[in-house]
Amino acid sequence: MIDASSVAEIVAQYQKHGWTLRRALLSPEGTIAFGVLLGNIEQLESDFDALWFSRFSKPELESWELRRLTALPFALLTAASNDAPSDGREAALSEIEEEMRERTFA
Repeated sequence: MIDASSVAEIVAQYQKHGWTLRRALLSPEGTIAFGVLLGNIEQLESDFDALWFSRFSKPELESWELRRLTALPFALLTAASNDAPSDGREAALSEIEEEMRERTFA
């Protein structure tokens, strides 16, 4: 696991490039280590630590990137149309989370 200052640097780097921190997937250990740092963004219990960022890549398309919080940088990306129903977007995000889980614990 990386430390809180590294997480703060990751968040700052993404924000510098126009990304917005939207939610965190945190293990119990991650909640203790990063929960306060991440403030009032949505924090979901998980078996791995990662952050969801989003930004509009085109006016009608929102990109979402899941960045794993490990020393070795790794992220997965998906995109959703603005007019897509929220349950469709959530299904796509869940698929990315499952892929990250598989790659993390393989």
